[in-house]
Amino acid sequence: MRRILYLVRQNLKRRRFRTGVMLGSIMLACTIMYIALILSKGIQDTLVVASQRLGADIVVVPTNTEPEAEPALIAGNPTSFYMPASTEEQIRSVHGVKETSPQVYLRSLDAPCCISQVALVGYDPKRDITITPWVLKKIGKPLPDNQIIVGAKVISSVVGTPSKAIGQRLIFMGKPFTVATILEPTGLGADFTVFVTMDAAYRMMEDSPLYPVKVKRNQISTVLLKIEEGQDPLTIVKSIESQVPNVTAITANQLTRSVSGELGGLVDLLYSVGMAFCLLAVVLAGTLFTLSARQRARELGLFRAMGATNSLISKLIITEAAFVAGFGALTGIGLGACMIFAAKDAIMASVGNMYMWPENSYFVQAGLACLGTALFTGILGGFYPARKMSILDPYEAIRKGE
Repeated sequence: MRRILYLVRQNLKRRRFRTGVMLGSIMLACTIMYIALILSKGIQDTLVVASQRLGADIVVVPTNTEPEAEPALIAGNPTSFYMPASTEEQIRSVHGVKETSPQVYLRSLDAPCCISQVALVGYDPKRDITITPWVLKKIGKPLPDNQIIVGAKVISSVVGTPSKAIGQRLIFMGKPFTVATILEPTGLGADFTVFVTMDAAYRMMEDSPLYPVKVKRNQISTVLLKIEEGQDPLTIVKSIESQVPNVTAITANQLTRSVSGELGGLVDLLYSVGMAFCLLAVVLAGTLFTLSARQRARELGLFRAMGATNSLISKLIITEAAFVAGFGALTGIGLGACMIFAAKDAIMASVGNMYMWPENSYFVQAGLACLGTALFTGILGGFYPARKMSILDPYEAIRKGE
């Protein structure tokens, strides 16, 4: 095997241009495929986590507020819109609705604790289906009126790490609150939201002279609901909109599709280009190795004349192909990883908190997948010339080489 590797290295050094072309094509294909794998996995994880942690099958908002509601739910944009609290009773009476949970949105004000303005959301701990399961798991009891739950990306470096923020007192709209816990990242607007009880939210709006919108206790902003098992969410949406006036219902799937919309097209493009380059790499490797084998016909014929077996000739060509493919793949994977980490801030800035990066282990898995694909591509490209040259008569090979 050492002799084969030595011969491979010497041949690659002598034909640097051909080697460079093959390395470049495989490297570029692996770079694109690696980036596509990482981005697509992040989108898939975001969709799963967002759907699980939204906690609701359908979200109901006032009519004509969808342009405000979706950014609030998806990206945590501060907003305020209201509808009668009696709307929840009407929604609950719709056939197929299992549970309902109201929320009230407060227009965000500047707070010294945070990176920027934050969304304040009041919820009912007794009926909540989104936040309460986390709270009970974290602190073991419903949220008191004097405490708040803070989204994973709300606290700034001024306050410190999330673990140190727990127990601190923060002021919102002139009211002091103690941080009860920090939510885990969700990939949705909850990451940029501060949650308080509905009673505390109403008191803030009633007592604060700065709050610009007069909101009464018989008003809410949204109703989140779960449907009975076996029911179709789209059917329930149509029933709600037909039976309850002045509301719009949005399914969880519609919201999570919006999460992937920003990067879905880019990933599809990367996959298409990556597959095209993989096919090109196979054709290019096969062509170049065939030309190389023909150029080396005399050399390989002499090997055969000196006793080299058909198997040895095949191993020589296929090992060379695998070496080029493996080195090109490793270089491409490294380049792809560098590009991802270099563009990480730009990606997050463009899509906000709608994207969750895969776990570190997946970066390795994606690299191994690209490496395996490249090795298969290289070996496939070298298989034909290896087979052809291994069965060529030594005298004929030497004569052709002349």
